[in-house]
Amino acid sequence: MRIAPYVAAGLLALGLALPARAATVALKFIVPSGATAESSRLYYNLAHEFERQQPDIRVDFMPLGQWDDVIAKLRQLPEGGRAAVFVAEVSETLELEQMGLIEPFGEALARYGNEKAFLAPFLPEFLGNSYCRGGKLCGPPFVRSTPVVLYNLEKLRDAGLGQDSLPAGWADFETVLGKLHARSHQAPFCLGGDWYDYLFEAMVRQSGGALMDMEHGRVTLATPEATEALAFWKRLKDEHYLVRMNTWKATLNGFVGGYCAVSYYSSGGLETVRAHARFAWMADMLPKNKNYGVAVGGGNLYLAKGMSAAEQQAALKLAAFLYQPSVQARISVATGFFPVVAGAFADTALAARYAREEPFLRVRAQLKYAKPKLMSTNNMRLRTVLKQAIDRVLDEGMDPAASLRWAQREADRLAPPLQSPPP
Repeated sequence: MRIAPYVAAGLLALGLALPARAATVALKFIVPSGATAESSRLYYNLAHEFERQQPDIRVDFMPLGQWDDVIAKLRQLPEGGRAAVFVAEVSETLELEQMGLIEPFGEALARYGNEKAFLAPFLPEFLGNSYCRGGKLCGPPFVRSTPVVLYNLEKLRDAGLGQDSLPAGWADFETVLGKLHARSHQAPFCLGGDWYDYLFEAMVRQSGGALMDMEHGRVTLATPEATEALAFWKRLKDEHYLVRMNTWKATLNGFVGGYCAVSYYSSGGLETVRAHARFAWMADMLPKNKNYGVAVGGGNLYLAKGMSAAEQQAALKLAAFLYQPSVQARISVATGFFPVVAGAFADTALAARYAREEPFLRVRAQLKYAKPKLMSTNNMRLRTVLKQAIDRVLDEGMDPAASLRWAQREADRLAPPLQSPPP
């Protein structure tokens, strides 16, 4: 097998051994990219580019419509067809390990590469949620995002608000929503569906708290900071400033379609807004309370459990290809997600965007306030509990403190403190 010189250089830079001649290896590449056709096309094309460079490896790209579908898809893979490189949401790392669905990346690198060299290109602030218990590298970052606030500047202008009026704090944010409501007589703030627990975690950070005590590996939902954050959302709902969207995708479509004057969403949706909004808009850091703060979201890259030695080596070659700065830059351009290797920001495909386009400049500035996400060995059920606590307050009028105390009791049962929390 002939290896192109620049591919060989990339493998060596990431600490991976050059391949020996081998028979064709088949890999599945599973990515929840169905939110936009553009991202699915990109991953499809990348898989075929890799195949052309590595003719002894066949890649079957499998796009999924929802992030929450990944674990179910893995479980459905037939015996003998489980050789897969897949992207899953960052907070599922411990759960994937607990379920025995992944081969820790660090263990594969110990056999066929060099972990220190592999991690050297990554942005350190994106490595949170990549480690399992005991400090094992389980899934390196693949794409990263933070919550952002999106503003329809034309609707703000109709309400007498200019771009220089974008709020920096919760009180100012509430005032802006009040002026928009007075103008339109409809709720101006669309709260994202599906992943509103992710947005809520950012609100708790802004109040000076966190949903997990990382030192002791304990989930902390019923704190004064969390209560303050949920009470703020309840007040916005009671004032008819906040409307809930049914799904995450509907939130983005609602903003792009001009229905929502203001939305909280992920920076991973910025390219969709940039490409399809037919009005002046702006993305910004989330308004602060006591301080700025968000949790880093996005996806990690994982290796499916049970692959042969040849399949693991092929998977690491695919990873080396995907982490090239030029490839990471193309993924960022197509999706709006942040690239995870530092060199991608200097790539010609991306450099101008983060140097001159104000929405991207503002959102990147938020990274200095970003922290790892809440995660546990029972992550999907824990997310359900937190979302139920939020639902009871916003939809049924339950007292925020009482709802979060209920959630804490459930969390203590589902996610007892970890004996060896991740770093």
